[in-house]
Amino acid sequence: VGRRTAARGFLPAPAYVGGETVQETGGGVCQGSSTVYLAALRSNLEIVERYPHGYITRYVPDGMDATVYYGAKDFRFRNNTPFPIQVVGSVSGRSLTVSILGTKSDNITVEMTNQTVGTTGYKTVYKVDSSLPAGSTRVSVTPYAGYTVKVYRNLYENGKLKDTKLESTSVYRSRDKVVLVSPEDAAQYGVKNGDRVHVLVEGERGGILDRVLIRVSETSRLDFHVDTDDANAFDLHQGQWVRIFKSNPYEK
Repeated sequence: VGRRTAARGFLPAPAYVGGETVQETGGGVCQGSSTVYLAALRSNLEIVERYPHGYITRYVPDGMDATVYYGAKDFRFRNNTPFPIQVVGSVSGRSLTVSILGTKSDNITVEMTNQTVGTTGYKTVYKVDSSLPAGSTRVSVTPYAGYTVKVYRNLYENGKLKDTKLESTSVYRSRDKVVLVSPEDAAQYGVKNGDRVHVLVEGERGGILDRVLIRVSETSRLDFHVDTDDANAFDLHQGQWVRIFKSNPYEK
C-alpha cells in the first residue's frame, strides 16, 4: 500500500508502536493485509513473505494474520496457478471481505486449521501517577497474553484429506497490564511504584495471583484490574475486595 500518509488519504487509527497501542496515520491497515493473506491461504496460493503481529489479533483466526509496515515488513503471495486471478475486496459496515477469483483446474479444496502450542500470561503492573487524585485509578496499557500458534494447510481432493502441511509457526508476545494509582494510596498501603505483590482472592475458588505489579501516581486510585478469564477462574466479581501481601502468605 506504500507510505501511509494523510496526503494519500489514510486516517488515524490504533496501531502498535513501541509495545503500546497508539493512534497512528494508517493504523489498522494490517486488517486488510491479513484478510488478503487468509484468502490466499484458502485459495491454495503460494505464500512468499509473511510476518505475524507482535501481539495476537482477533479479527482473523489465530496465526492467520499478516502484518505490514512500509520499508520493513511486507506481505507477498504468488499466483502459482496456470491461469490469471483477480483479487476483489468489499466493505459492508465494519466487515471486510476479500475474494480471489480464478479458473478451477482441479478438485482440491483447502481447510486451514490452527493449534495453540504455548501460552504466556501477563502481569498487572501498578505505577504511581502524580496527576491522579486519591481513590482513583486509570488503566494506561491494556494487556495481552502471549501465544505460540501453529497453522496447517489441509488439502482435500474430492472431499477426502490428501495432504496436511505446516504452514507457519507464529509467536505472539505478552503485554503487561499497567494500572496507574495515586501516591496517597500507595503510601497508605506501604507500596511504591514498581513493587511486585501477591494478591489473595478469597472464596471457594479463590487463590493467589503472584507478582502483581504496583503502579502509583497522583492521578490513580486504589483499584485492582483483572482480565475476564482470571476473574472467571477465581469467581471474582465487580466490587469484591482482595488482600495484598508483599510475600506469598502460603509460603514459609
